[in-house]
Amino acid sequence: MQPERAEGVYLYDGDGNRWLDFTSGIGVTNTGHCHPKVVAAIQEQAGKLIFGQMNVVISPAIVELAQKLTAVMPAGIDRFFFS
Repeated sequence: MQPERAEGVYLYDGDGNRWLDFTSGIGVTNTGHCHPKVVAAIQEQAGKLIFGQMNVVISPAIVELAQKLTAVMPAGIDRFFFS
């Protein structure tokens, strides 16, 4: 099966057949394929900075994520490793 597109829990092939994606993977397990909010966030970030070597560049988006995680984690969990 060669998917041409995906949406939610489904993959679609070139013949228009819809397949339930039982394998998903870490990139789509939580929100499904092509969730509009995820797509919008990727597009927004890609317009600013696509990649920065983590041990050289600290992206403002990473700092913001770390601050948000710190706010919701139990006391004492205040360090995060992003890869």
